[in-house]
Amino acid sequence: MRVHNIAVPFAFFLLLAGLVAATVAGAQTAAGTLEPKPGRERAVVAVVALNSGTEVTDFLVPYSILNQAGAEVTAVAPAMEPVALWPASAVRPDADFARFDAAYPEGADIVIVPAMIEADDAAVIGWLKTQAASGALMVSICEGASVLASAGLFDGKRATGHFYEHENRSEKFPEVRWQRNARYVEDEGVISSAGVSASLPVSLMLAERLAGRERAREIAAAYGVADYGPEHDSEAFNIGVAEVTTALKNMAFGWPRAHYLIEVRDGVDEIDMAFPLDFAARTYRGSSATIAAKAEVTTRHGLAVIADATGEARRSARLVRLPGAPEGGPEAAVTLANPATLREDFLAFIGDDLGPGTAHFVATQLEYPRP
Repeated sequence: MRVHNIAVPFAFFLLLAGLVAATVAGAQTAAGTLEPKPGRERAVVAVVALNSGTEVTDFLVPYSILNQAGAEVTAVAPAMEPVALWPASAVRPDADFARFDAAYPEGADIVIVPAMIEADDAAVIGWLKTQAASGALMVSICEGASVLASAGLFDGKRATGHFYEHENRSEKFPEVRWQRNARYVEDEGVISSAGVSASLPVSLMLAERLAGRERAREIAAAYGVADYGPEHDSEAFNIGVAEVTTALKNMAFGWPRAHYLIEVRDGVDEIDMAFPLDFAARTYRGSSATIAAKAEVTTRHGLAVIADATGEARRSARLVRLPGAPEGGPEAAVTLANPATLREDFLAFIGDDLGPGTAHFVATQLEYPRP
C-alpha cells in the first residue's frame, strides 16, 4: 500500500540539508526550433539566481548545457554580490539585472528560473515580468515553478514542479493548471519542469531547439542521458514514513558526521560539480562543500566559483574527485571519472558509505529515477 506524502514543507528538505552541514520574436516556431530575436546571431539566455539562495543543480545544469548548445548564457542576479547556492558553495553572477538590461535592451530569448529560497522576491518577480513582456521564453526548473507562479506567468496555463509541492502549489496558485507525471510541460510561451533531476532533460530539449537534434544528442550522451522526452512518473516518488524515518535517524544518530568535499579546479564542468554537491548534502548525515587550490576557480564555461575551502582536505573529510582531475594529489574517497555515469556512481558510493536507505532518500528528494 502506498504511503501518502507527509505534510512537511518542501523547503524543510531543501534548507535542512544545508543546516545539518510563443509570443514575440524569439518564441518557438511550429517546427520546434527557437530563433533568436532580430539582429542576434545567437540566442541570449539568462539563468536567474537570487543572491541569498538558489538551488545548485537547477542553476548549474542549464547554465552548462545551453552554453554547449551555442547560446550566449548569462548568470544574472538582483545584485553583483555572490550567489549562495543550496546546499553549498557560491558563484559570482555575470551580471545584475541593471547590467543585463543595459547589454540586452530587447530582453533575453530564454529565461531560466531555478528554485530560490524566496519564491516571491520583489526584485526577481518584477524583472521576470519585464522579460516575459519582452517575449522571452520563460522556463522554470523544479520549484522555480513557484517563482514564475508568484509572478502570475502561469495563470490559466498548464505547469508542473517538484512532486512533493504539488498540493501546496495547487492551494497557493489555484489559477494554474498543475500537472503531474511529466518531466516538463509547455503552454503558451512558458515551460515548467518537475523535480531537480528534470534540469537535465528540459535543458537538453532546449538545446535541441537551439542547436538541432544531433548536437543535443551529443550533449546528452556525454552525461549518460538516453532520453530527454517529457515522459515521467512522478507518482513513483514519495516522501513517506520510510523516508522521514531515514532523515530523522541520520540527523539524530548519524555520527560521526559525513563531510563530503567536492574537489573543483579551473575548467571544472558545472554539471559534474553540481550533482555531487546536491546529493551529498541531502543524506542528512552531514554536509557537502567545494574545495580548491585557490579561493576562486573558473568553470568550463566561465562561471566564477567561490570555493568553500582551500588547501588540503582534513583527514575526516571524504574527498570527491571529479572527471578530468589531474593524476596524483591526496587520496580521494571516491573518484568519479566518467560524466556519463557520475550520478549513478556517486549514489552507489553513498549507498556503500551510508547505506542503501540513505541513497534511496537522496534520489527521492531530487526526483531522480533509478533502476
